[in-house]
Amino acid sequence: MHIACLAGDMELLKLAILDHFCQEHIDQQTSADVDATANEATANAATASPKSNNEVGDQQPIATNHDTALHFALLTGWNEGALALMEELDVQDKLKNTVNDRGESLLSLAASHSSLEVVCELCDSFKSSENYREYLFHKSEHQRTLLHCAVDQDGPEVFNYLQDQQLSATRKMIRDSANDQDNQLRMLPRTTRADKDRNGNTPDNLAAIKVGLLFVQQYSDNPKLLEQIRFSGDKHPWQTYYFQDITGLMQPTSWISPLRSCNLV
Repeated sequence: MHIACLAGDMELLKLAILDHFCQEHIDQQTSADVDATANEATANAATASPKSNNEVGDQQPIATNHDTALHFALLTGWNEGALALMEELDVQDKLKNTVNDRGESLLSLAASHSSLEVVCELCDSFKSSENYREYLFHKSEHQRTLLHCAVDQDGPEVFNYLQDQQLSATRKMIRDSANDQDNQLRMLPRTTRADKDRNGNTPDNLAAIKVGLLFVQQYSDNPKLLEQIRFSGDKHPWQTYYFQDITGLMQPTSWISPLRSCNLV
């Protein structure tokens, strides 16, 4: 099952799900005591997933990280395989929010790499757990919350959904706590939006950085658009500074003498 998820091979995964031995070990985690061959076979897969905002290039081969097959499917962004595995795990009552050696839970990996459908399915499966809010506020390696992870996505859909889940779970906990006479629960954060990762960035900071990078890429890929901005008379001063001094994308316009720019009578 692990190999099927690394390869994104649905036919192999379906065969494994039907196999009695694989069914029995469907939630098995990889061991840190794997041999060198297994490490070599999975080392490339560890670098195949998108880099997060805080990775420092010191990843262990994922075969040593105590990952389940579902971890592998989520890590590689294989939504179809993840949904199939989740369905079978749910049937066997084995769908747990497992955490690997890097502190990555199923929800952490899904937040970074999976579709909104996968994230929703996982949340729906865990909502009945008394630890659901704890799952939503979990921090993985480098103090990354689910919202930090969700900024890795191409769009904000997963980010917005998970924040709504955090808000809802916190409100529910407060409503259900009749013995909170000192209102201590009301002092708890409603979301992890203000939480800082190891580099001091909140999810909002990372989102702003990402928007900026996407903005720069848009102009990098469109020289005509860059020229329009360059010669536009209504540029914001910080926009000119950003493109010229920070990114070097835009060369300053040549100086034109005021006498040459007006018509002499």
